[in-house]
Amino acid sequence: MKAGLSRADAVGVLQASELRATARRTIPIAVFADSAAAQIREVELQLADDRSLRVQRSGLSGWTAVERRELWRADTVTVRAVIKGSLVESLRDGGRGEISVRGRLEMAYAVAEAFEYKLDVGSDLVRGDSVVAVIQRHRTAFGAERVGPLLAGALRHDGRWLRAIRFSTREGSGEYYDVEGRPMRTTFLAAPLEFRRMSSMFGMRLHPLLGIRRRHDGIDYAALLGTPVRTVGDGAVIKADYEGGYGRVIEIRHRDGMVTRYGHLRGFAKALRAGQVVTQGQVIGFVGSTGLSTGPHLHFETLVNGVSREPTRTLRNASGVALTGPALTAFAGARDAVAARLGFAVPRPVAPQSTGSATTIRPNALDITRPGTRVSDTK
Repeated sequence: MKAGLSRADAVGVLQASELRATARRTIPIAVFADSAAAQIREVELQLADDRSLRVQRSGLSGWTAVERRELWRADTVTVRAVIKGSLVESLRDGGRGEISVRGRLEMAYAVAEAFEYKLDVGSDLVRGDSVVAVIQRHRTAFGAERVGPLLAGALRHDGRWLRAIRFSTREGSGEYYDVEGRPMRTTFLAAPLEFRRMSSMFGMRLHPLLGIRRRHDGIDYAALLGTPVRTVGDGAVIKADYEGGYGRVIEIRHRDGMVTRYGHLRGFAKALRAGQVVTQGQVIGFVGSTGLSTGPHLHFETLVNGVSREPTRTLRNASGVALTGPALTAFAGARDAVAARLGFAVPRPVAPQSTGSATTIRPNALDITRPGTRVSDTK
C-alpha cells in the first residue's frame, strides 16, 4: 500500500501470489505503471536471489501471478592488492568496483583457508606483502551475486611467492595444491598442545640453568602442569623413557621419516610404549618439568635425517602425498589455465637432447615472474 496500491489491490496481489506477509520476512517489491498518474499494472516480488513472482493486473480487479526464474551467469574475477592492513581490508580495497563487499569478505576468508597450513594470514602478513585471488562469481539479472569457490591464489611474503591452485581428483573433493602438485594441506598439526606462549625459540640462546650460550634444538611451550600433549602427526613411538636433560621424553617416527621429540613430560599417556602406533592429535603425555628444566613447559623438536630443524617451518612445509600420473597431468591443465593470472609462466616442453650414449630431458621447471600490476580484471 505504501508503494501506491489500494487496500483492495494489495489484498488481490497477496491472494494471487498465495503469500502471507509476516513481520519475520521482508520481501522486496517493485511496482510498474505506464505513467506516474496511471494505475499500477504489475507488482514484482523478489522471493530469492534467482526467483521472483510477477503479479499482473487481470481485468478491472483481478490479478494473476507468474513465477520467473533467473539463470546464474558465471565469470572469473582476479583481484590483486598490496597488504596495507589486514587481509580483509586489503582485498576490500583491491576489489572495489569489481565485486561486492560481501564477495570480497568471502574471498578473503577463502584465501586464508587455502593458505592456512603455510601461513597465519592474521599475524604473518605484513605491510608491503601482496595477494592475488582468482575466484569464480555467479550473478543474475536481478543483480544478485554469489562468490566461490577460490580457483587460485597467491601470497607474496618474506620475499617469495606462495601459490595455491584448486583441483578436484576423481576420488575426492576440491583441494589446494602448489604449482608442482603438492597439497597445501600438511599432514601435521601446527603445535602439539594448547600453550600460553613460546618461552624459548629455536637457535642459539643463553641456557637458563647452565648460564652458557648453547644451541636450542627446539621450541619451548610454556603451559600449565598437566596440560595434555598431542602427537602432531600419525606415526610410531620409538622412545618413551627418561633421558638425562630431557627428563621424560617421547620420540615418534612419522611416515616420511621425520622424528618429533617431546621433552620434560610429567608422565606418559596410559599404556604408551615404544612400538605403539599413534594418530594425529592423540594425547601421548602431559606437560611437566622433569630433567633440566626451570618450570612446567614442553620442549618440542623436529628431526629430519637425524638433524634438528626449526619446528614451525618444518611442520608447515611437510606436505601430504603429491599428485602423480593422470591426476598430475589433469592438474597441470588447471594450473596452466590460471598461470597468467597468478603471475607465473609455464615454459613449453623442450624436446629431448641427445648427449651421445644417453638422452636427457630438460625438467619442466616453472619460470616465476613478477605478477601484473593491475588492481583487478575480469574475464
